[in-house]
Formats: sequence, structure tokens, C-alpha cells
Amino acid sequence: MKCKICEMACDINEHSTGRCKTYQLDGDKIIQDPDLGYLGAFPVSIETIPMLHYYPAGKFLQVFSTGCNFKCPGCIARLLATRRSLGWPTLSPDQVIETAVKLGCIGIVSTLNDPAANFFMFRELALKAKENGLLVGCSSNCYFTEETIEELAQFVNFMNVGVKGYSDDTYRNCGVLSSKPVFRNIEKLYRMGVHVEVSVVHIKGKEEEVIQVARTLANISTSIPLQLMRFLPFGDAPITHEPSIGASERLCNSLHDHLEHVYLFNSPGTGLMDTFCPECGEIITQREFYGPMGSRLLKPWSNYTCECGHDIPVTGTGAIESFSESGFMGGYRISRAFGMVHAVLTCLGIPEEERMLEVWKEIYSSEALMDIHHMIQNPTSYLEYIRLIADKAGVQEKGEDLISFISKRMELIKKVAAENDGGSAYYCMGSPLFALNPGRMENNLVNFAGGQSINKLLQKEGKPGFNIDPGFINDNNPKTIFISGFLSRPLYEFYGLCKYYGIKADAVKQQRIYAIHPSWDFGSPRWILGLLYIADKLHPGKLGIDIEQEVNTFYKRFYGIYYSEAKPNRSFHRPSSGIWPREVTGCTHA
Repeated sequence: MKCKICEMACDINEHSTGRCKTYQLDGDKIIQDPDLGYLGAFPVSIETIPMLHYYPAGKFLQVFSTGCNFKCPGCIARLLATRRSLGWPTLSPDQVIETAVKLGCIGIVSTLNDPAANFFMFRELALKAKENGLLVGCSSNCYFTEETIEELAQFVNFMNVGVKGYSDDTYRNCGVLSSKPVFRNIEKLYRMGVHVEVSVVHIKGKEEEVIQVARTLANISTSIPLQLMRFLPFGDAPITHEPSIGASERLCNSLHDHLEHVYLFNSPGTGLMDTFCPECGEIITQREFYGPMGSRLLKPWSNYTCECGHDIPVTGTGAIESFSESGFMGGYRISRAFGMVHAVLTCLGIPEEERMLEVWKEIYSSEALMDIHHMIQNPTSYLEYIRLIADKAGVQEKGEDLISFISKRMELIKKVAAENDGGSAYYCMGSPLFALNPGRMENNLVNFAGGQSINKLLQKEGKPGFNIDPGFINDNNPKTIFISGFLSRPLYEFYGLCKYYGIKADAVKQQRIYAIHPSWDFGSPRWILGLLYIADKLHPGKLGIDIEQEVNTFYKRFYGIYYSEAKPNRSFHRPSSGIWPREVTGCTHA
């Protein structure tokens, strides 16, 4: 029987569960897999979904399940999107409703995997939510049939539509046939009164596709908010597909020729997350980066009319106080938590995702994840984190081997730091004006290496940091500046920003600004390589070791390849994009 939920029109029979792997044939009708349920339910601020013009700062319950009808390269939530079952305890729609009411959420939103994969379950959840006075929305690729979109529009209040590009070729790269159903459905939802915001990926070299998306949306309405997602290469996606923050900023600015409200994500420190009045150009409200695909308001937003009289199209009343998610919770940060567990297991010779999920089941609770969130922020406690993961995986000996390797290098650096002053240092992400949280691993690496992180003087907290004023950098005059290995910016752009903002610290004058290699300072045991790199920059020539040789030793011993053979991207657990030998063989330590 042909599935009518999405345009893939899969044939569901006794042998096939379709592209999503979540449907079954029951007599003469297609049903949801009865074992399917919601895998998580966490309270979040709506801006982390992200939705920017819908009940600003509203507290919603984020839920997710498994399965997707797309197969996108570099998917940020691939683990959830490509699995039918993870073997975790699940929540029924009734339990989700109960949780939302208990936590004081104003609505429920389905994210991470596509609701096309659990349409019947989502419909049941939505109808029960409405009975309880809750708002309902989702993030979706919106590849539904016309029949389904008509039904969907009856029970959802809002939707973030993730557009992959404009051309059919781009959509074929995601495993489907055409982009046309998506734009048809966006117009249908908008005409039927659903609040729609659109996110589109900016892949390097695909700028014209993004512009064409903006033109097409403008034909529906110029007031539809467009979220430009700077592509972050996870999974096997190559880093060459990642545009610089500066390139995405230029593209974002050009899109205002077509749409009134365009925002740039995945770009810490950018000013293009703010809402501007399209009539007079005044800033209406300000936001800052809040993790991958997320943002947060810097102050409450309740007045949607500019002083010039122009009304900003916003649905609902903004919350007086923003909800702040803890630890790994909120938006797409949970997918990064998966990556951090996987990162340790990969170094222990266990690259298989199935084994990672077995370990995850052992630590999957809000309390355990908060404990882990604290453990990974300090070099010494991270060793205990390795021990925990190794114990859950039943490979204690390999865990001790990794700990021993890291500990020996830590002792060397500790000795050098005790005998030398590394001077003051500043740690930022993507922009000189986006400071990393004082307690994060990166700043603790600086202090462990014998430097003095000026970030420790800051009193604020964000995820993973927050915007600061140039005066803070000038007043504290760091000798060295480090740029995060997670979300970076080319050095020529960075120096240009320092000049633009009037930053005149010694680090700028003496050209002592260093971009850390991807995932060498957070999220992976590779932080030991970042620590060596940082110590070498703070104490040039004092370590007495060959850094390049140390890096190759680590990669060969724990990944089975030399660093010179790797093509790193932004993944925490993968040493290289594409296929790498140990991923295929699943072998253990060399």
C-alpha cells in the first residue's frame, strides 16, 4: 500500500516499513509502529527551536522521536533521523502532555527528527495538546503530500520549515525527488494561517540557491522570517563546504533585498541575529548566539511596533522572563551530547553507533547528563568522564590506556607551567566579541597551561558564551587570543574585525591570535592536543617535544590513521570526514 504522508509515496507491506522505518501495514491500512514513542521531553525557550517571531522567549516542551524521510549529508541530528528504534524508554503523547502542564510550558514542539516519520503519533499529541490549551508546532522538511499538509494545518499553530536549497538537484542529494512540494506546502501553510518561519542552509558555493529561496518566499510574503543556517560539517561532510562567518554575513545582508526579516545562525558574535525595522533600520530587539541553530533574546520583547510606526509581524505575546535551559538541554544541543559520548568510545576503539547507544542508555537521565556536563569542563575531571564511559562500555583497560596517554602529557605541561608565566589570554568563538563562558574547558585549558584567562573575570553565562564590549578586551590587554576549534573564523577576517571594533590588545599588535584545530579544545579527548598547542603558544620552545609528532602519535594510536591522512570537520567523534579505516574495520587500538 502506498503511504500518503509524504511525497516519497513509499510502498508499505509486510516486508517494508518505508523510508522512515516507522510505519507498518495493518490489514488494509498503514499504522504507526506501536513501539514508537517520544524519546525525550525537555523545556526550552522557543528561540532555540529556533522560532524568532512566535511568542518570544516562550517556554515550550521540546519532544523528539526517531526516523526521517530525508537522507541529508552532514545532518546535525543524523543519529535520531536514521534510526527506527534506539531501545530507550519512551513517552506516550499523554505523558508528554502531563509533563508540559507540570512544567508550566505554553506549548509543545516536535524537533530533531521529522514529524513525517511519526505523523500519526504527532497528530494524536497535537490534538490532546489543544484539548489542554497548549500551542503545538514542529520543525520539518515539509515534504508532505497536499492531502497531509491540509490535515496538518488544522492542528499545528507554527512550523519551522527546513529548506535544503532551491534546486531539484539539491533535494536529490537528500534522497528525494524535487523541491517543488516544499515551496507549495509553505504557501499552503501560510495561506491557512499557520505561523511559518523558514530556515535554509548556506553551503559554500551555493549562494545563488539561497537567493532563489528568498525570492520564492517573497512571492508568498516578504514578511516570512528567513533563518540563514551557516553550514556546519558534521558526520562525513567535508569542511570545504563550510562558508566563513564573513561570507554568510554578506549573503545574509543581500537577502534583505527580497525579505524584510533575515537572520544568521551558527555564527557567534554576529549582529545579524537582531530584528531591524525594515522601514527605518532601527534595532527592534537584540539576540545572541545560543548554540548550534539557536539564539536567545538579550531582553524581553513585547512591543512589536517601531517608533516610526511600522509593525513587526510577530505572533503571540512575549514572555517577561526568558527560560534558560541547563546543560545539554534545549534545541539541537542534545545531538552534541551524543557526539561527546561517541568521541570517547571512538578513542576506545568502539566507533559503532550501536555500541554508543548502549552506553547512552546507561547515562540517559537529566541528573547524569548534568554531572557529565560538569565533568567535561575541566582537564582533570574529564579523565573521570573517560573512566565512566569506559566502565559503561565494559572496556576499562582501554579507558585506562587513554587516561594514561593524556595524563603523561598533562604532567609535562603542568611542570612547564609551574616554571613559566604564560601571560594573559582571551578565548572567543567566531568573533572577538563572543567570549566563551568562564568555566568552560577552553578557559580551563589556558589556566592549566600556565596562562591567565581573562574570561574568568567575566560574570555572565551563555551557551557557550555571550557577547561582550571591545573595551573589556582592551582594558585587560591579553597577550594571546585563542579562537575556538568548534566555530571558528579565518584569521584574516578576525584581524579585520579587531580593526573594525578598535581592539588594540598586545595579542593583535603582536599577531598572537591562534585558531585551534577543529575539536581540539572541547567535546573530544583530542583536547589534549589542544592543550599541547596552547601550552606551546604560551611558552614557545619550552615543552621540549615535537607537537606534530605528538599529534600523529595520538591519531595513529586512537584512530588508526596519521593526522596527515585525516580531513577533519566539526564532528567530535570522527577524526576525518568521508570514510576512515577504523570506521570500516571497527578495529581496536593500534
